[in-house]
Amino acid sequence: MNAYDRGTPRWSIDDVLARTDLANLLDELGQPSGRLGPNRRWHCPVSGHEDHRASVSMYRDHHGHERWRCWSGDHRGDAIDLVTITSNRDRTEAVDWLATRAGMIPDRPFPPIQPKPAPERALPATVMAPVVERYVRLCASVLRGPQGAPVREWLHNRGINDDTIHANQIGADPSRAVLRRERGLPYGAAIAATFPALNPAGRVTYVQARYLDPDATGRKYDNPAAALAPHPRLAFPVTTTAAYSAQLLVCEGLPDAVIAAQAGFAAVAILGAQTPDESVAARIASHATERDLAVTLVCDPDAAGRRVAEALCPLLRAHDIEPRVLTPPNGLDLNDWALTEPDWPHQLPTVHRESVARPGLGDEATIEL
Repeated sequence: MNAYDRGTPRWSIDDVLARTDLANLLDELGQPSGRLGPNRRWHCPVSGHEDHRASVSMYRDHHGHERWRCWSGDHRGDAIDLVTITSNRDRTEAVDWLATRAGMIPDRPFPPIQPKPAPERALPATVMAPVVERYVRLCASVLRGPQGAPVREWLHNRGINDDTIHANQIGADPSRAVLRRERGLPYGAAIAATFPALNPAGRVTYVQARYLDPDATGRKYDNPAAALAPHPRLAFPVTTTAAYSAQLLVCEGLPDAVIAAQAGFAAVAILGAQTPDESVAARIASHATERDLAVTLVCDPDAAGRRVAEALCPLLRAHDIEPRVLTPPNGLDLNDWALTEPDWPHQLPTVHRESVARPGLGDEATIEL
């Protein structure tokens, strides 16, 4: 028989959590690091996980609830989870215990909710922190060694050759179980390929860790925290071959853009799921105009790809750029298309520099292959 079967009231979880100070509860049930003030830390409360450095911090979720997370073991939860972990109570008993601790008594007014200080948030970075570039260099070094073998094989299977890997500083993150890292770097839940985002001058401005097995990690990419590097929205891969044609291929994501650059195209990657805006369009237009390049959008054959084209085309036209829109055949993205048909560049209409100013396809510049 649990607490509710014995007649204990079913407390509202929101009411209980609102009257629970998670920091005090962590002090009571966990092991604080001894450091007071903002950015406090506690040792992980999970039995059997002995973090040598206090690795638990607090944050608020999108509902405003206080939550804790262990950054060295990826354990996390709210006050209820903390009680169940440390006391062997089930969730029902944990809620009842927290309600009693907060002074909540059946048929009586609830105690007032005490104000909780808002957690201090690190300000977004305006320039990339040096630790991000060190991470990029270290991962590039790992890729060349024995621990990088699975990532090298994955990259080669994706059609990315060693010259392209070296030129674009692509690397391997062997996971946080092997590679210790500062907080805010890609988490390292499992082995990943690291794709630095380069600016037009070839300097690292950002990095994305692409997990080899997204099904196992529950996500495909991890990025640095905003406090370490501003999101650049665009990346400009380096090509190691002669220019194939006078056009700039705008791709969804770095792997596709790297494949385009490897084939000799000037390429730019749109990073992240955000719809391109005026600033993204202006940067693409400027990059194309300075280099006298026509613009071709290579869009994935899905709803997200259509949204990119629908948003970006009118914005580019405002900069006197008439973009072509290319959709790879058979439901493939550019990387898969290149693997299926190695001669894919020959299937694109050739663009000569004298035709860049007037591509000649008008407002319906869409190429279905």
